[in-house]
Amino acid sequence: MSSATASSIRHRPDSRPTDHGGLALAVADVGWFTSENLFRDMDREHVAVFLLKCMDYVNGWRRGLYPWSADCRLRRRGKTSWERQLVLPSGWMKRYPRLGMMPIAHSIRSWWRLLPAEWSRGLVMHYPHYLYLRDKLRPDISLYYNVDDYSLYWPDRAEQIRELERETVRTADVTICVSRLRALELRDRVPQAAGRIHHVPHGAPASFLADRPLSVPADPPADLALLPRPYLGYIGSLEDRVDWELLDRLSREFRDASIVVLGRVRQPVAEPWWEACARFLSRPNVHVLGWRAQDLLSAYYQAFDAVLIPYRLDHPFNRACSPTKIMDAMGSGRPIVATAIPECRLHAERFHVVEDCDEFIQAVRQILDHGSDDGRAALRHAFAAANSCRDVGERILQLLGAGGSVAAP
Repeated sequence: MSSATASSIRHRPDSRPTDHGGLALAVADVGWFTSENLFRDMDREHVAVFLLKCMDYVNGWRRGLYPWSADCRLRRRGKTSWERQLVLPSGWMKRYPRLGMMPIAHSIRSWWRLLPAEWSRGLVMHYPHYLYLRDKLRPDISLYYNVDDYSLYWPDRAEQIRELERETVRTADVTICVSRLRALELRDRVPQAAGRIHHVPHGAPASFLADRPLSVPADPPADLALLPRPYLGYIGSLEDRVDWELLDRLSREFRDASIVVLGRVRQPVAEPWWEACARFLSRPNVHVLGWRAQDLLSAYYQAFDAVLIPYRLDHPFNRACSPTKIMDAMGSGRPIVATAIPECRLHAERFHVVEDCDEFIQAVRQILDHGSDDGRAALRHAFAAANSCRDVGERILQLLGAGGSVAAP
């Protein structure tokens, strides 16, 4: 193991945040809406949360953020929640983590000083690289929150990242994986920490929970209202993880339907998948509405006749991921048709999970033939309501020692 992690803290099984009256939890960092929704809902009377959004100069400038911007100062967002954006030099995480973590550590220490001295100090690490930050801060309790197989992000550094992740998992008080497959992989790679590695899927954001289970579609947003029903909807990135050949066939099989795509439109790329994507997007019944803000998406989910999760089964990212659209869609109660990636398989009783293109087409046709109602709206809605971000946050706090036994999802 490299000397960079030689001073890493060790697991302390007797550490409990509430032993000292409360928990001051710094989250490094909330680069995903799902993480932001989860940890923003985690503040309690005895829990304070600090949400950090860290990015390099290039990404910051693209968003109009600079180190002196107002958003880069500590801001209080609730009774016990704060947030701050940090714009850092390029390479701060992967190439120069010892230096790159210094301003983050300074920001967290400054925030901790605002909280009662007797409260426990906690750190949430979203990437293995934040092990360097933990070594600087030496918190009372640490949580590794895994949302992906990070070795796929930087394949030229894959083994280095796996080694860093193993050390992070080995020495973290708790490791949480939103994907069951990732939890199983990490238990196998770090058997001495297996009892501290938990599968806790994404929660359903409160804004995505309909007032009641919708067995029929809700009234559509204005930009859908002029399109012919039924609406077959995909919300997500236009990228190689999507099975564009499947969607192209869907558009040809259901020529009278409106295939609705919400996501940021990309520039053409010289990659094999783009040809199928471009062909699909050119179909007359395919309607690309572009990007929509998170707080608007629930209205689209509720209006769809069927929600589509058409991920490629052979893509390594899809194998390791837990799609956020699972819980976003289930909160509406609307029917879902998904390809059989590992995390979707866990919900086969709640929505259609299919193995191939033929089954996908058949499942959509079955839903439409039954009036856009598969009879499972109440089941999906009840599951989402029982696994809201607030509820998932409570389970995580329990795992950290701030509560009793952990309720199964």
